Amino acid sequence: MVFGRLIPAMLLSAGRLVKGRSFANHEDAGSPVTTATIYNDQMADEIVVLDIDATPKNDPPDLETLQALSRRCFVPISFGGGINSVAKAADALRAGADKVVVNTAALENLEFVSELAGQFGSQAIVVAIDYLTTTAGPRVASKSGKQATDRLPEIWARDAEAAGAGEIFLTCVEREGMRSGLDVQMVRDISEAVSIPVIAHGGVGRLEDFVSAFDKGGASAVAAGRIFQFADNNLIKVRRYMQQNGVDLRPF
Repeated sequence: MVFGRLIPAMLLSAGRLVKGRSFANHEDAGSPVTTATIYNDQMADEIVVLDIDATPKNDPPDLETLQALSRRCFVPISFGGGINSVAKAADALRAGADKVVVNTAALENLEFVSELAGQFGSQAIVVAIDYLTTTAGPRVASKSGKQATDRLPEIWARDAEAAGAGEIFLTCVEREGMRSGLDVQMVRDISEAVSIPVIAHGGVGRLEDFVSAFDKGGASAVAAGRIFQFADNNLIKVRRYMQQNGVDLRPF
């Protein structure tokens, strides 16, 4: 049996946990190490950690925080932000990441995904796809979600899979942090376009959204941040709700 996964999403900025809305207006959300430890204790299936400063500022990835997280957490960590070379990917994996997440570097050079997969295996490579809704329809976004490209999300997902990606981390820019509900139709479109797992992210606001990612979207996992960090919810409560509503989750 393939189990669905429940994944907290954590954004890092200057060594702190932050959360914004639609990739902007980020506010402090506390200590990333303390928060990740709580997620670990509450039976997260894994944690996605994204350094949102690295690529825009051309900074190196925040491996110091990653190392601190990996010392306290025993669940898998997917780490992204500033991963634009095989060497930086290797550094992140040595620092405690189980997978690396790439976005901008993949958009600039799809062969980079193949290089990473060849070096570390597809199971360790996650391609993040951010997308915006334009007058022409959904389009893949670059520049930290600020600029729409001419790429269609479904085609880009297929290209990423063909290049060697082992997983897709799918985020709707407009919904991210808004708690307005997932774009379930896009989740389903991407899930049907590829054979690799798809993590649905961006917009989770109610317990029902965790279930709809699976039963309506066909996702393999659902990721969320604000609903855990700024609301009276925890992973144990969400896991219980999901299981009561027919989602098969990893047993403990």
